[in-house]
Amino acid sequence: MEEIADRVQRFIVQNIGSSICLVSRDDSLLRWVCSQVARRITKEYLILSEPGIDEIRYFTDFLYTASDDGYKLVFIQKADRLLQEAANSMLKILEEPPSHSAIVLTTTRFSDLLPTIRSRVKTMNISVSREVYDSVWKKISAYSNADLIFELCKNDFDIFIHLSESTESLEPVNFEETEFVQLFSENELSAVNKIRAVLMLEDLYKRLLNLSEKELVQLYMNLMEKSNKIDLNGMIVFMCKAFQMILELKGCRDLSVFKWLDSIVANRLMNFNASLVLLNLLILVKRSEKR
Repeated sequence: MEEIADRVQRFIVQNIGSSICLVSRDDSLLRWVCSQVARRITKEYLILSEPGIDEIRYFTDFLYTASDDGYKLVFIQKADRLLQEAANSMLKILEEPPSHSAIVLTTTRFSDLLPTIRSRVKTMNISVSREVYDSVWKKISAYSNADLIFELCKNDFDIFIHLSESTESLEPVNFEETEFVQLFSENELSAVNKIRAVLMLEDLYKRLLNLSEKELVQLYMNLMEKSNKIDLNGMIVFMCKAFQMILELKGCRDLSVFKWLDSIVANRLMNFNASLVLLNLLILVKRSEKR
C-alpha cells in the first residue's frame, strides 16, 4: 500500500501550484491516501469534507498566507457532494492556487463534478490491484460468506486494513432489529461494525424472501420505531450499498433494481423521504428473487 501513497505523493509534489482530483470508486481508500500523504509533504495542511462557503473562504485565506514548511495543501473530500453555490465560490482559487500550494479534491463520482471544476483539475485514478487483496482472500476463503466479505473488502479500504490485521472469524450473523439499528448510533461505523452490519443484511435478505406481507410491514414498523435516535437516511444509504453487493452475488440481473438502489446511494443531499424509501427498499429486496 505504500506504493500507492508514494505515487500520489509524487503526483502532488510535481503539481504544486495546481488543483488536483484523486478519483477512486472507494471513498475509504481516498481518505486513507489523504491522511498518509498530507503529513509526508507538509505540516501545513487542511482536510475538509464537503465544505461550505465559510470553510472555502477560510482555506482560501489559509493558502494565501506564507508557508513555514515549504508547501500548503488543502484536501477536499467528497467533492462531488459540494453544493453548487460552494463549488462556484472556489472556482477562482481552483483555477490558480498560490504557487506554494495545491488543492486536492477527492471523489468517487468524477462525472458528478461540475464541468467548471473538472476543467480546472489534473486527475489521478487510484485503485488497488487484485494481487494486493490475495492475502486477505487466503484468510477468508474457507468461510461460507467469503464472496460477500471479499466484495465488501474490495469496496471499502477500511475493511481491507482491518481484515489484513485481524484474526477473528467471519461466521454468519443473524439479523436482529435492535442490534442492527444500534450499529448506526455512532457518527461513523467502524470496520468491525460495517462487516457485522453487512452480514446481518445478508441474513435479512434470506428472511425477507419468506416473510408474508403482514410480517414485512411489522419488520418495517419495528425498524422505524427503533431508529428515531439515529441518522435514518445514513442507515438506508448503507443498506442500499450492501444490498447492491448481496443481490449481485445472489444472481439478481434486473437493472431496474440496481438503478433504484444507486439512485438512493447517489443522492448527494440525502433529502429523500426516509420512511418511504425504507419501506420500498424492503419490498424491492423481497421481490428481487423473482427478477
